[in-house]
Amino acid sequence: MLFTALAYLLVPAVLIILCQNLRLLDKIGVVVLSFGLGIALSAGFDLPALFGEEQLSAIQMNLSEISIALALPLLLFSIDVKHSLNMAGDTMKSMVVALLSVMVISAIGAVLFNDQLQDIWQIAGMSVGAYTGGGPNIAAVKTAIEADQDIFITMTTYDILLSALYLMFVMTLAKPLFGLFLRPFQSDANANDSVDQDKFAHMADESANSYKALASLKTLPQTLQSLLFSGLVVGLALGLSSLFPKSMSSVVTIISITSLGLAASFIPYIRKLANSFQLGMYLILVFCFTMGTMTDTSILTNLNLDLFAYIGFILLGSLFVQAIACKLMKIDTDTFLITSSAAIMSVPFIPVIAGALKNREILLPGFAAAIIGYALGNYLGVAVAYGTRYLLGV
Repeated sequence: MLFTALAYLLVPAVLIILCQNLRLLDKIGVVVLSFGLGIALSAGFDLPALFGEEQLSAIQMNLSEISIALALPLLLFSIDVKHSLNMAGDTMKSMVVALLSVMVISAIGAVLFNDQLQDIWQIAGMSVGAYTGGGPNIAAVKTAIEADQDIFITMTTYDILLSALYLMFVMTLAKPLFGLFLRPFQSDANANDSVDQDKFAHMADESANSYKALASLKTLPQTLQSLLFSGLVVGLALGLSSLFPKSMSSVVTIISITSLGLAASFIPYIRKLANSFQLGMYLILVFCFTMGTMTDTSILTNLNLDLFAYIGFILLGSLFVQAIACKLMKIDTDTFLITSSAAIMSVPFIPVIAGALKNREILLPGFAAAIIGYALGNYLGVAVAYGTRYLLGV
């Protein structure tokens, strides 16, 4: 059992090393590779027969829950919330519209697809977590609302496919298309201040090289401290949840972890600890690999067209609703696209989108917008889940 757990913890490290040495793999991305390898192992081998069904299931469930719980505070610790909120103007207005668009379209879609999809309120909540924040948020919302495991794994698989299509669209056709009716971006000579750039440097590198810092002996004490503080946040959240009825335990735990993690980011000492973000992302890789090995590969061969269509409806619907709002608010094309991407794709993809748009001035505002999405994703996802459940009367 110990060997199996260690294998799950170390496989992402092997993938990181491979990506650091093979550029093609690094372009695919460690997150996608972790999830993909897990799916491949699940499809190619009878893992329960190899490791024992009960033993493997216990390891998978424990690792997935512990990794996401510890990752959330680590990702939040290094966020400079005050600085991000100060980067206001069109970027923050557009981001608010992006978040509201995802929430509204998810709810409308839940009504439209209610007869086709079981537990649509859970799907709506997890979708909002994913498309206002990111991967960590969808997992957190899943835990908070105690969503069905099979639905979550299927959603995660379809999300990867549809998000890749969304990314290709934004990087190629989106700017000329939406530029037909949104105003062009106007340059700001004061943009890209080096001090501001340093605030987001630790999130800017989406390559496998960003994980090298975790192997540094010089910063190891700070890395361990960040893990200790994360464990403390999780412990406090579990303590708080024990004060509530069992039916509310999961949602109180996740909201408490998020709130305490954000509160800790206001403490300069904790916010400046080295490698908390990278360690959090490594735990996300562990989570992705673990979930991949739990995937029933029949979900790819027997496509759930209704679920696929619902997720696609959210991506396309929220994009066009936000575009209409940006037209009314006179927000430019580049700001619209970077904030839509900040919501749908999250922090690591901001440099990619900015590069594709050939506009480095939107890089820092894009980071700030995506960070706000990270911070709010859990709250919004849980709110939409229970709001949709009430709306549908289930």
